[in-house]
Amino acid sequence: MRECYPLPALTGEAGTEAGISLFQGDMAEMQNICTARNDPLTKKREVFLMKLLPCHPPVLREWYLRQFSHPTSWYPARTSLVRTLSVMSIVGFMLGLGDRHGENILLDSTCGDIVHVDFNCLFNKGERFDWPERVPFRLTHNLVNAMGPTGVEGLYRHSCEITTRVMRQQIDQLMSVVRPFCYDPLVSWNTDKNARDENAEMTNEKALEDIQNIESRLQGIVRTRNRAQSIPLSVEGQVRTLIAEATNIDNLCQMYIGWGPYL
Repeated sequence: MRECYPLPALTGEAGTEAGISLFQGDMAEMQNICTARNDPLTKKREVFLMKLLPCHPPVLREWYLRQFSHPTSWYPARTSLVRTLSVMSIVGFMLGLGDRHGENILLDSTCGDIVHVDFNCLFNKGERFDWPERVPFRLTHNLVNAMGPTGVEGLYRHSCEITTRVMRQQIDQLMSVVRPFCYDPLVSWNTDKNARDENAEMTNEKALEDIQNIESRLQGIVRTRNRAQSIPLSVEGQVRTLIAEATNIDNLCQMYIGWGPYL
């Protein structure tokens, strides 16, 4: 039976056990440390690098070493972490899964798996938040450090490429599952919670655009910073671009503070 715990709880526990004092303030205090959304990028980057990251050093690796103290249990657990994280990174990106804050990413203390919960934020809804999300998936310094000396290189990158290749081979089957969501009356394509969709079953331009975006991503097309679309990339090229975007400091420092880009 799984015993799963949210990422912030485990990083706090690991920091305490390792004698590292992590920031223990509430969200209001954290907001005071951080800058406003409209502040210049240089200021956001400075706050992120000089204030947030020093208060939250990577400690997840320490939790894995303590939880799986013997090499014969630690290595499979570390491998499970990397593989489950890589698979959900790519699958989540393809489906436009957002809202991957720490409480929505659990760790299984029995085997080391990453377990995602709360799949309400699909079809790139995160990009239409009041504070838009800017990374394709969660790949913060804590997760990278927990993978070991090679970080995202080696097993993580290889697993991402395998997942991407398999999904590309099954585009028709995957799109046959996704397209019916255009007609699902339970799916809200309007991010305005106060707005009422008078005819929810009718397909609309936003629904068709989001479905087309999924198909484009499956074909290897990625959007650049100015929102323009690239030519289709190879599997390796697409994975390389996504990892670079997910770990880019300029992207992380502009994420909403509640998402926890510093964890």
